[in-house]
Amino acid sequence: MLTGGNANEWRNIQDIIKLTLKAVCDVVRSQGLAIRELERVLPTKCNKSELNAGLSLKANISEVSRSIAEVAGGLDSKINFDELTPLLEEKVNKSDMQYLLSNKVSIDEMSRILENKSNQHEVNVSI
Repeated sequence: MLTGGNANEWRNIQDIIKLTLKAVCDVVRSQGLAIRELERVLPTKCNKSELNAGLSLKANISEVSRSIAEVAGGLDSKINFDELTPLLEEKVNKSDMQYLLSNKVSIDEMSRILENKSNQHEVNVSI
């Protein structure tokens, strides 16, 4: 509320003037708080030149459009899922391959067999 002077001085002033002065004081107080808040956050904001410098580092619409067109062109040359599915069905999976290989002779065993065979052949030739 308004201060200074005697409280009796305000008794003779009409109520509308009192309400108007109170409203003006409330607005000034509110604006003061808003200004303080702006002063508090202002140092964290960038200026126009900093904003322009940051924006200059960003891609523009034509660069983005060109990149998207390149990606789309690359996708057109790739095989699609419907073409890939039959190819995958023709391939053996890992567990089946391991099972099939488990029934085969190992390289070490094959080497021993071949070595024995060559030794046997040498014996036969020498006889």
